[in-house]
This record gives sequence, C-alpha cells and structure tokens, in this order.
Amino acid sequence: MSLDVAVAQFDGEGTAVRRYAAAREGPGTDPPWTHKVGFVEHHRNGRLLLRGTFAGHYLDVDESDRVSQKGAGEGAVAGGLVGALLGPVGIAVGLTLGTVVGSRAGKTDELEAEPEALADQLRAAVPRSSSAIVLIADPPDVDEMVAALDAGAQGIARQTLTPEQQAALEASLSAAPPASTEF
Repeated sequence: MSLDVAVAQFDGEGTAVRRYAAAREGPGTDPPWTHKVGFVEHHRNGRLLLRGTFAGHYLDVDESDRVSQKGAGEGAVAGGLVGALLGPVGIAVGLTLGTVVGSRAGKTDELEAEPEALADQLRAAVPRSSSAIVLIADPPDVDEMVAALDAGAQGIARQTLTPEQQAALEASLSAAPPASTEF
C-alpha cells in the first residue's frame, strides 16, 4: 500500500493549528484526515515542535525543551547541599541553580527520543517562523486535506513515498508510541 505525504505550510508559528481548527469546523462531516495529522512549528531559533499523528505514531517533541531530568535532579541535590552552608536562602538558590545546570549538563541519552530523520526533513520543508500541517496517509485522505486547506496555505508539498522511504520513516518513528485510533 502506498502512502502520500503532504505538508501544508503557513506563515506564523501557530497558524497551522488555527487553520486546522477552521477546516475541521467547516461544513460537512468530520473527515477522517483530521484525525491523522501532525503539526509542526519551526521557531525563529531553528528548533522544532512536533505534535500529533505522524504515519500512525503519536509525537510530542519540543526541541526547545531539551533537558535531562536525571541531570536536573542530581543538580538540585548537589546545589541544595552546597546552599545549605549559606542558610535557607542559600538552599533555595542552590536548588534552583543546581537544577538548571544539571538539566543542561545531563547526558544526551537521558533526553527524550526524537525521530531525527523526520525532524531533519521537516526542518528543511518548513521555513523558520512558520508552521505546517503534515499528513502521511492513503492518497484519498491526502486529497481531502489538500482540498480543504489549499486556499489558505502558503504552499502544499505532496509526494508519494517509495517503499524505501516508507521503511526509513517507520524506522525513524519506531520509538514513538502508536497513535490512538479513538476519535
């Protein structure tokens, strides 16, 4: 079975979600494509926010929130102990500074998994300070999405994935949980 991918790009970081809401509230029934989309925000600083359904997997990745929780905990303990030498105010300052420093200094294997290949492709497809609605689905669903969003999008890129591209996409998303089938 072949899959198509469509990326409907909009100016502004939050515009895609607003356009999706407008399309979903439009006339007619609740089309199936509205339950299979993911949202991308490409921030000015180059970091991505990926949220929603991507090829049947649920993603909630915020590259702006790349911290180590284990490192933050260890830093808080160390900072609190050092701060205890300075009294109650020192404890508070030590806990805060220790948490921040520890979260940033943590190991990369302590960070949440990100589908690197997909993120790289979306970073290239969606300009900075923009957002997009992404649908990876059967061609009829993609046709419906394109028809619903075409008039308001800055552009819609569409491609049929080869079996090799589908396998690479699935490998990139393998750590992500399956999306809910309930809607």
